[in-house]
Amino acid sequence: MTRTHPPERIGVAVRDLVFGYSPETPILRGISFDLTPGERIALLGPTGTGKSTLMENLIGLKRPQEGQIWIGGTPLKPDTLSEVRRQIGFAFQDPDDQLFMPTIFDDVMFGPCNYGVPPAEAADRADRLLAQFGLTQCARRSVHELSGGQKRLATLATILALNPSVLILDEPTNGLDPWWRRHLAEILQDLPVQVLLIASHDLRWVGRVTGRSLVLGDGKIQVDRPTPDLLEDGDTLERCGLPLDC
Repeated sequence: MTRTHPPERIGVAVRDLVFGYSPETPILRGISFDLTPGERIALLGPTGTGKSTLMENLIGLKRPQEGQIWIGGTPLKPDTLSEVRRQIGFAFQDPDDQLFMPTIFDDVMFGPCNYGVPPAEAADRADRLLAQFGLTQCARRSVHELSGGQKRLATLATILALNPSVLILDEPTNGLDPWWRRHLAEILQDLPVQVLLIASHDLRWVGRVTGRSLVLGDGKIQVDRPTPDLLEDGDTLERCGLPLDC
């Protein structure tokens, strides 16, 4: 059963969220859940169930027809959008959608400078994060010179440079080989964020990274369980369209 707490006490709260591109065919149908500080959560579901759409509602890229979202106790509304987005880091499925500066060092500096951080401090943040992710040697390269794994980590560095409290990742292992998937899992386990939400089809990988799973289907949260328990329940996975043996 989905847990609910007072919105001001949690990292992310969603109440009765309804969204659709037309009123007659809602994609999300009255979704409610809480993500509390310290949690690492997987958002699961077959392709087309609305995982990316739900995430885009959480960061204000889409506006629900009904319901309410709170981030860090602040309701997500047009007049709070800027404040809320400073609390959230979001990585799209394709890193090329977020890396656009001449070098990845410039990309990591861009966000802090845009929010008024002095250039020297922004440069220090960029140096520290790129070193943490093993990308120092790539700092002066453009995104087109990086491997898929390096692009993922560079995108993560650009997000963490803004010190978000909530980190949302959409299919972060897409296109990564086994070494990069393992390396990314190790990095995510130690990140200084309050809430980590990951949409993924990579069930075994999210089993290493998350402790709780929400399964989306038919526009609703169908399952809310500890990730290890869910991955041992083959019948539930099959019923939700998530066979583990594929």
